Amino acid sequence: MKNNNTSHRLPSNGRHVLLFLSTAILIFSSTALCLAAGGEPKRYQESGVLTAVEGKSAVTINAKGYAVDPAVLVENAAGRPISLNKLTIPGNVAFEYSYMQKAPKTMAPVIMYIKETKRPAGNTRGPR
Repeated sequence: MKNNNTSHRLPSNGRHVLLFLSTAILIFSSTALCLAAGGEPKRYQESGVLTAVEGKSAVTINAKGYAVDPAVLVENAAGRPISLNKLTIPGNVAFEYSYMQKAPKTMAPVIMYIKETKRPAGNTRGPR
């Protein structure tokens, strides 16, 4: 019978560290990608005529209804913050909105920013 006194090699600590760091990088990068995909939704900019304000939750601009975000920023023509109910009706406004999911399979436009303007934003020429 042969006596085998050879020692068995255990994995080195360097391999464990490399495996641990690779796993940590993979977890952090996948988390960052998920957070980037679920970030703030895209905002759209438009202008039009404000014709109605329904409390603090909805407005009508260009005959289209929009929900209003509770943290909406409302500014007058001079750029000073005002409350939503102090906007001139009817009045020209520039606004930003994004689509928020209110219910499954439903996307609703929600205003995030609204500013009074002196004239329609697209009209830069004066009368002839």
